[in-house]
Amino acid sequence: MKLKINKDKLLKALKIIFGVLVVVFLAWYFRKNWDEFSEKIMSVNIGIFIVSMLFYFVYKITLASLWHYITKINGCSIRYEKAVTSYLYSILGKYIPGKVFMLAARLTYYKEEEAPLSKVTVCFFIENVCTLLGAAMLFIVSLFFFPNELLENYKWLTLLLIAAFFVCIHPKIINFVLRLIGKIFKKNLEIPMKYSQMLKVVLLFIGNWLIVGFGFFILTKSIYPAVEWSQMLYCAGIWGVSAIMGILAIFAPSGLGVREGIIVAGLMLIMPQSDAMVISVVSRLWQTIPELLLVAMAFVYSRIRRLSGMKPSS
Repeated sequence: MKLKINKDKLLKALKIIFGVLVVVFLAWYFRKNWDEFSEKIMSVNIGIFIVSMLFYFVYKITLASLWHYITKINGCSIRYEKAVTSYLYSILGKYIPGKVFMLAARLTYYKEEEAPLSKVTVCFFIENVCTLLGAAMLFIVSLFFFPNELLENYKWLTLLLIAAFFVCIHPKIINFVLRLIGKIFKKNLEIPMKYSQMLKVVLLFIGNWLIVGFGFFILTKSIYPAVEWSQMLYCAGIWGVSAIMGILAIFAPSGLGVREGIIVAGLMLIMPQSDAMVISVVSRLWQTIPELLLVAMAFVYSRIRRLSGMKPSS
């Protein structure tokens, strides 16, 4: 008798096991080095840390605006205020197993406005693709500032990667890859956009990644003041590649452990391991606190609108 394996339950179990192992490892590591870490945490420049967090706020609000722009291009937009509120609510999907809530939270608002939900779903997919592409470009550019002689003689390769990037974002190439993936999952994943539209959206996402990358650099400086301004793009690139790997690592809940590991590995090239560890852990709080505050703000805003009976402006 063959046993049927439920893939969803297996993945969920793996996520839980991986998450527990990461938490246990971090607890052990920090306990072992607590004297050193507590000293570093107490010496954090709170003013600079708060400023860095403001950049993350701007990054998230801009992402919400980019989401609205994508829906406008694809003819399924709703009022801006509602679009932003739906996006902010969907952030909770990062903290709920399965991440289905991220899409479901947005669809609820778009259904109220009778927007075509199939198009909204496609826009959700476009947004995720552009997020990965924006982070990828930030990482590629950061290779110019790699603090090691390893890539010194291969800068021409980085230029080729940049050129290849702008060729590969052509919808025909992306859709070719997506058709192959779609056959596996038996879904239509094609992006209905022109190259000019795709180019503009990706450039906007790259710009937004620069905002959050700069914020991460400021966060790094609040903990390790010795980091130089010339290393700003390198630090931003580390944040970008850690985000990519965190998204792609489906076995890790919210990229837990994977993102931190990438950050530590990257920052160790320009600072002591202990400082890199502190930054990697604090960076999780650095993004979680603004996200939860934005969700709370969206909730309060929607409640006030409902209680007052006010209609959102066009």
